[in-house]
Amino acid sequence: MPSPLTVTFVQATALNAIANILAQLIDQRNNKGPFTLNGLAFIQFIIYGIISVPPNFYWQRALEARYPGFPSRAEYANAFSVRSLKSIFSPRAWFSSTDDALPSHTDKVKEKDARWAPRAQMSGLRCLGMKLLIDQTVTSIANIILFVAAINLLKGESLAKVWELVVLDFVPIMGARLKYRPIVSLLMYTVIPVDRRVVFGSACGVIWGVYLSLYAVV
Repeated sequence: MPSPLTVTFVQATALNAIANILAQLIDQRNNKGPFTLNGLAFIQFIIYGIISVPPNFYWQRALEARYPGFPSRAEYANAFSVRSLKSIFSPRAWFSSTDDALPSHTDKVKEKDARWAPRAQMSGLRCLGMKLLIDQTVTSIANIILFVAAINLLKGESLAKVWELVVLDFVPIMGARLKYRPIVSLLMYTVIPVDRRVVFGSACGVIWGVYLSLYAVV
């Protein structure tokens, strides 16, 4: 039986291939002649997918191991309850006494021990929030840099030119990613098993793959 990585690898590669073909169809829509596949651009995009799937697969596993699970219904209800909102804006929360503000020796010991406690002890709501935050920042930044660098290196650009293109293209690509990624991430971290997240992201991101493919063809 194939491993989860192998299944993810094959499925994500197939979705990337579909996205690239769709992108080339869109790019050549004004041509009156028959559609001609740009084989070089197709291969370059597939190679990029092959490079990007394994690190993303293991990154999602590591992220889930550090911040496991997702909020229960009770946590959602408690987080948005009137009582919780009142506690946030309570004067006691902002103007506590000096004794409350200064932790005791026992509190310091507990705090020190808590730093080494398993992440499973964190609330599901906090784990979800951390995964969403990391996905929109660290994961997005790393994947955009990887994409621009890999595609342009495959095109034969020098390292200096590749870095220039990373700086030039980062902001518009990040802007386009933020238009769809938060919704995908919310679904991914609440209902999708960890080993299926890369494929789910690829499936939801076929349109995103078209966008990246159009960039790669240029």
